[in-house]
Amino acid sequence: MERYDMDYSSKNIPIPSRREYPTRLLEMTEKLLKRMRWKAFHFLKKEDEQSTTSDTSNPEEDEPETDTYGLKSRRSPPQIPEMVAFESDLLKMIENIQFSQTKNKFQRDLRRDVNHITSSDQVIVEADKTRNLYKMDPDDYSKLVTENITQKYKIAEPQAITEIEAGCHSIAKKLAIDDRIKPTSPKEAFVTIKDHKDNFPHNIKCRLINPTKPEMGRVSKVILDRINTELRSQISVNQWRNTASVLDWFTGLHEKERLTFIVFDIVDFYPSITEPLLMKCLTWARRHTRISGHEFDAVMHSRRSLLHDHEGNTWEKRDATNQFDVSMGAYDGAEVCELVGLYILQEMGKRIDVASAGLYRDDGLAVMRSSSGSHADRTRKNLIRVFQECGLKITVETNLKIVNFLDVTLNLETGSYQPYRKPNDTPVYINKSSNHPPTIVKNIPLAITRRISELSSNQDAFNKAAPAYNNALASAGYNFKIEENAGKEKAKKTRKGRSRKVIWFNPPYSMNVKTNIGARFLKLLDTHFPAGNKLHNIFNRSTVKISYSCMKNIRQIIKSHNSKIMKDATQPPQKKTCNCRQPENCPLRGNCLVDDVIYKATVASQDNSIAYIGLASGPFKMRYNNHTKSLRHDRYKKETELSKYVWGLKAENIDYTIRWDIIKKSNTHRRRTGTCNLCMEEKLAIIGLQEPKLNSRTELISTCRHGTTRSYRRRPPNRAKRK
Repeated sequence: MERYDMDYSSKNIPIPSRREYPTRLLEMTEKLLKRMRWKAFHFLKKEDEQSTTSDTSNPEEDEPETDTYGLKSRRSPPQIPEMVAFESDLLKMIENIQFSQTKNKFQRDLRRDVNHITSSDQVIVEADKTRNLYKMDPDDYSKLVTENITQKYKIAEPQAITEIEAGCHSIAKKLAIDDRIKPTSPKEAFVTIKDHKDNFPHNIKCRLINPTKPEMGRVSKVILDRINTELRSQISVNQWRNTASVLDWFTGLHEKERLTFIVFDIVDFYPSITEPLLMKCLTWARRHTRISGHEFDAVMHSRRSLLHDHEGNTWEKRDATNQFDVSMGAYDGAEVCELVGLYILQEMGKRIDVASAGLYRDDGLAVMRSSSGSHADRTRKNLIRVFQECGLKITVETNLKIVNFLDVTLNLETGSYQPYRKPNDTPVYINKSSNHPPTIVKNIPLAITRRISELSSNQDAFNKAAPAYNNALASAGYNFKIEENAGKEKAKKTRKGRSRKVIWFNPPYSMNVKTNIGARFLKLLDTHFPAGNKLHNIFNRSTVKISYSCMKNIRQIIKSHNSKIMKDATQPPQKKTCNCRQPENCPLRGNCLVDDVIYKATVASQDNSIAYIGLASGPFKMRYNNHTKSLRHDRYKKETELSKYVWGLKAENIDYTIRWDIIKKSNTHRRRTGTCNLCMEEKLAIIGLQEPKLNSRTELISTCRHGTTRSYRRRPPNRAKRK
């Protein structure tokens, strides 16, 4: 293991390739068009119903809307005739994207580092609480991950995945959201290195991260958020959700000089929450707010979590029943901790003699009147006992006048507070020449100024903290000095208008794109939905807005590189590439068993030639056999555009030949928007194909076909690598 140094933030974004940008743009455009189609569909449907409904109908008799818990429909929206021309012009815009050369020294340095990362055969591992990076051989990294997994996990039963998915589907059906919730997508666990621990690197300690998130957690998050909000309004406790709420509590304390701090920290809060503790907290919450049986089941089922490693093994917690686990990074992990925290704060209020106390997830802070050491020690023991009864361990410090809490230092002696950073934590910001949208880059200095000003109780505290941040801004290329009250005037002028139901278009930003995506999009919106158009009321500049999104940053590129390296390292031995009885007649010249590919079928007839683009998520031979079936048997002739065209040639007695080629190899790894790489590559190939093609544009706005069939397809363990 060796250290890999970067003298800039890993959040910097390099300029993407000329293939990567259109792929991301198409992904965001598809997301936009789906939302616009659904909105137009419901708008036109409502309009038709109003025109056919009697004036005497009572609107109060309409059925109430079902709670969807923020989940979007998985169905593909129907095509709207009034939107066809708009969609066509929008896709033409993607086809005709223009690029320019960008001369930028920082971007050249980023591209050099990206090339170094992607060409490396080693895994790049992040540190846990610092910006350090470390390079490791795949075998050493795999061994490190396995050692950390086996400390608390055991191999799960083969039927565990099926049982969890079946339970999820059953609860979703009871909540009437079974057509919206997706199967859980497994993701390989990884570790971060605790290089701040003693005896490093001779004794490497790690934090194990499980990125697999049960989809029912999305529902649980909404339920728990409502429960916690109602609990906070009914019981008088201090559950902080940010530093600002901590400062409001601190400034509201009276006679600060007569108080002392008690600081406590819950050890391993997330993994220490047990099934009985969560059930106790939910039962207690039921006395204050409504929780239906189905919602109770949804929250508990969301805790059934599995862990996946790079070798295709599935693990579950050793000491838990029903795979119960509150994993870090789960959709509802923070909300579970907040619910448990509210219960603990209520118990503390009954049994702990302190002036005031509060909790931010696993960090707690209380104040008590200055007293003898014995009284403080009794309070400490009572506090430990409260947490022990919940099955939790804490560390406690008492009789403190100054504490570092979150990112602020609080001082009871002077009643002041100032920004706090951990030792050796030097602030680093994205470079001014990073490929971020200009509005983000422009607002970074002002945002830092406002933040430091909010964390400083007076001018002296601000001036003491400012130099470190000014140096960080200068290192990132900004010609800006933070000053007290800078940026506050702009914040005061900001006026919140009335809320609107706005559809946002989030095209990716890249400084090498010459085409003005935002201006072109708004112009298309004005052209196709002018005043007087049937859809103008829902599609105009007030209801459809644009805001640029970001491409991959260095950190995301490193994660993608690590996944690729580990997949290659654990790949099973190479299998046969062709099983044709007559290899000379193989449709792909000896490669018919290749899987996860985009292919092209070119139909040549007389002086005419036309292409068809398709994908194969399994072996190409299976897809080829389906095509052969539809080309031979009359009853299947309408299965694909290719078969329709070929049968048309047959009807006219025209001879033809078909050549099969692989355009690109990809995978069904799921993207942030819910589609997969394979589907996006197919759509990009359809758009980018310059020759005549059979594919229709409606294929570009279609639901990913691999959401249910491949989500839990497990790769067989590579036992040959085990020693």
